[in-house]
Amino acid sequence: MQPLWTQGNKTSLAFEYSPNFSKVTNASILLNQKYKLSHHALLRLEYDSGGKIVPTIGLGFFNTGESFKTEIRGESDLDKVKTIDSHNYVFIPLGAKISFGNFFVLPEIGLGIKISSTTKTINTFDNGETSVESSDNTLLSGEYNKFSIPFSLSIGKEFIIGSLTCSAGFKGYYGINEVVKNVPRSNHYFGLGVLLGVKLL
Repeated sequence: MQPLWTQGNKTSLAFEYSPNFSKVTNASILLNQKYKLSHHALLRLEYDSGGKIVPTIGLGFFNTGESFKTEIRGESDLDKVKTIDSHNYVFIPLGAKISFGNFFVLPEIGLGIKISSTTKTINTFDNGETSVESSDNTLLSGEYNKFSIPFSLSIGKEFIIGSLTCSAGFKGYYGINEVVKNVPRSNHYFGLGVLLGVKLL
């Protein structure tokens, strides 16, 4: 594969987007948890040291969370309620990209700073109509961790499209620390999805 940088320029900048399905671990059997569609986007700087292992550092947006679906049975005209909890972070991942020809493995560990936690509630009525409400997520107990430590593993392939070096593959991740502290439930986020990338420089 022909690299985009010259011998005198050993760094490259890449953009990566990863849609994924996420969930939060939960020790309670009373919660009907579902996966939710989440998104990660980041700029990653790679330093080519001339070997198969390339150190990386990035800056990006990290979204994860879970959803709940409740069927309503009773005299109410409300049929079902879907709640989507989202946790959003600005994060800095550090990694080591290991290349095997055009294929690569990229383990990363990051530091995330929480910027928001939101809840979207979708009410579906018996007549098929829906209403949507969005609000900041408030806790009845416990306290949000202000920092998050995501660990991720990406497996993919780089290929050339015209003058661009692109990448595609799969990405899985897990939150080393919990989303909410001081509560009895286990609440580490995790997810799995695809990744799409392009080298900008």
